[in-house]
Amino acid sequence: MRNIIKHSLMALVAAVALVSCSEDYLTRYPDGGTISADQYMRLSLQTRLEGTMRGLYSMIYTDNSSDHDEFGQRSIDLWGDILCGDIAVTNKTYGWLYQDEQMRTATGRTGYIWTFYYKMLRNTNTAIRDILAVCNIRDSVATYGYPSEATAHAYAQADVEYGLYLAQSLALRAFAYGNLIRWYTPVIGSTGMGNYTIETYPAIPYYDEQNMEVEQGLSTAAVVYGHIFADIEMAIRFFDEFGAEYEKLTGSAYARETKLGININVARGLAAYAYLNAAPYYKTVNATKANDYYKKAAAYAEQVLASNEFRMISNNELTTTGFNNVSNAAWMWGQDVTTETAGGLKSWFGQCDIHSYSYAWAGDTKVVDDNLKDEIPLWDARSKWFNDGKANSRFKGCPDGKFFSAASPTSTKDDDIDREWLSDNIFMRIESMMLIKAEAYYYMNDYAKAIDALNELTDQRLDADYPFLTGDYADYQTEINSDPRKLLKAIYYNWRMEMWGEGYGLQTFRRLGLEFDKRKRGGSHDYNPGGEVYPTDVSFNMDIPTSESVYNPNI
Repeated sequence: MRNIIKHSLMALVAAVALVSCSEDYLTRYPDGGTISADQYMRLSLQTRLEGTMRGLYSMIYTDNSSDHDEFGQRSIDLWGDILCGDIAVTNKTYGWLYQDEQMRTATGRTGYIWTFYYKMLRNTNTAIRDILAVCNIRDSVATYGYPSEATAHAYAQADVEYGLYLAQSLALRAFAYGNLIRWYTPVIGSTGMGNYTIETYPAIPYYDEQNMEVEQGLSTAAVVYGHIFADIEMAIRFFDEFGAEYEKLTGSAYARETKLGININVARGLAAYAYLNAAPYYKTVNATKANDYYKKAAAYAEQVLASNEFRMISNNELTTTGFNNVSNAAWMWGQDVTTETAGGLKSWFGQCDIHSYSYAWAGDTKVVDDNLKDEIPLWDARSKWFNDGKANSRFKGCPDGKFFSAASPTSTKDDDIDREWLSDNIFMRIESMMLIKAEAYYYMNDYAKAIDALNELTDQRLDADYPFLTGDYADYQTEINSDPRKLLKAIYYNWRMEMWGEGYGLQTFRRLGLEFDKRKRGGSHDYNPGGEVYPTDVSFNMDIPTSESVYNPNI
């Protein structure tokens, strides 16, 4: 493993040598130029920690690849959405993303996905190790109690800072492993799963702050999920505990600096999604545990919704706000793209937005699958998210009503298109919590709560421009209230439609597609239009990179 993922830490992270929690340093900034290790160590503890976390977060959207279809998390999201067929690549003029259209992601992308997340884990584990080396926060919480009592605890200011940074690091580790385990654990019933269960399937190596220097063998999927749950629940606990302590010490509530940072609600969202994805594997192995996981998924989603920190995109904003700005009230987690971090053509908008100078604008369009688009009910205003082809047929199916440049939201004329690529990257939004809640309650056989959760979303997707369609919506409501199978199909459809282009497509197919057997690719696909695809297809089973098995003697 070290031969695959042992990269030097980013300069800011590499220089961190944490000291006693009780010590503090005067900040002394250099006048200019590069900062030396000696100068770095003279910076305040808080400044060094902030730098470390910025380095960790930047890994979500940066990489060293020269390929225009490799740009961190949002590129991996895009590959999955194309692989499952929800996004169709219409031609191969430039060639980017065509291996995903041909359903070759499992072999062609495995090296990038593997290295991307294990590099993130290497750096996250280093941060966790260094924090725990000087301040055993876990013992501190056990000593002083949890949750916070009315009286102040004996936490020092530095303890609180460490606790909040540790919470973020644990959540990032859960995020990385959550992605890996979804990609590298075959779906139930596939040939890759064979006779294995979640408890016995050898999935991926597990590395933490204690074993990161020694190559590890494959841990079972259940073991990895267990670590994910432990990390994310501890992160939530620390956000809660040290957030309260922060407010006692400073007199103001703890808040992340930007939405790129993880806070307690993002951590809850990660927990809800992890439990939702693990639960199906236990249905035939341990039904009680499966039900418990669905309960936890629903509970964490409900906590996010009850916090009122975020607000869903309303009906009248559906095609006006655009999925291009991290300040959107529905965005829970995202990146504010600046001139320093803009990827240009090498970005989601550089690949997919017809209002940016992009491959899509130049002709390599990425569009909604025709068959999925045909499923959109008459009452559903989300049909406006996709170009109808009337004004310019070459852009038919493009997501110009959902994802469009804030700098040029309407024109595709050469002189008007956006050439700055400052549209922001989305990682999580509040609507996904409604869908998690609906699906979890469905599988707990609480159809009434599942319908309530789904209605919370779809009530804001009813096309207000056509009041006469309320009758169609009422008919839809009658159907999902009277037929559980139609309710599940509605949940499945809303995952695919609401979260289109946001990286949920493949996992939705792997998780819910099993209920509906197969899917037919639409005519908008350049590769195999009309072909039938099964969630158990070998194309969805990621191969561990050959280099890993060569260099890691324990695999």
